[in-house]
Amino acid sequence: MTDLHMSPAVRALLGPEGIARAAEVSLSNGQCATCRTPLNGAVNTVVRTGGTCTHVVYVHDHCGPSEIIQLGPDFAPAEPDGGYDMTMTAAVLDHGGADLPVLVAETVSKAYVVSDGPTGELTNVVASHLLGCGFHLVTRLRQAPPQVAEWVGVLLLGHGPAGEDGLLILDPDGGQFYTGSVDLPDGWLTHAARYGWAVLYAGNVGGLDPRAHDAKATARALRTAAQAGQLVGARIAVGTPGPAQA
Repeated sequence: MTDLHMSPAVRALLGPEGIARAAEVSLSNGQCATCRTPLNGAVNTVVRTGGTCTHVVYVHDHCGPSEIIQLGPDFAPAEPDGGYDMTMTAAVLDHGGADLPVLVAETVSKAYVVSDGPTGELTNVVASHLLGCGFHLVTRLRQAPPQVAEWVGVLLLGHGPAGEDGLLILDPDGGQFYTGSVDLPDGWLTHAARYGWAVLYAGNVGGLDPRAHDAKATARALRTAAQAGQLVGARIAVGTPGPAQA
């Protein structure tokens, strides 16, 4: 269990909206930004700011205080493939009467970008990155969001890090947005083969268990994030490599 602390200076910088968003984040699967071990006990909020971006991270009380760290004017949070650990939850979810294959990316170490302005609104750093890559803000799960060109999900069945199923998601430049394991529920592969794509969601979803295969819990978490304006998504092409490539 974690006990989150914010210094008066951090509270003043974040503002009411920023404080609320930073405080509501589930840190159960988070990592300390300093020592990179799981967060527990007393946890301090650290704000790194410079230029037009503010980056919110969390550290153990013994690793550092709750403080504001001023960085250079060119500061910007690292892109997801530059160091953000992610989990991937697969599900088959109803979208306006159609069952669609879905992937949900969540950051293990929660990080947010705070927009300039009086509200200090926090946006999940991965979601912010994806919006700049052509993904769309999702407000409801009535239909699949538009497809983004040249994003590809490669299913490595039986070739994950520990012999389980693996997934590699590549951006148009060949960068690895995600590489790791994926636990596919029954029917997921059938639907993905039928459409040739899956819906990739990311944002402030909150603590899904990739192994639970709980479609109702996944849909509920996605709807909550969408209603809060904290969910982005797009359709990406998915498939399996040929025998020689696998």
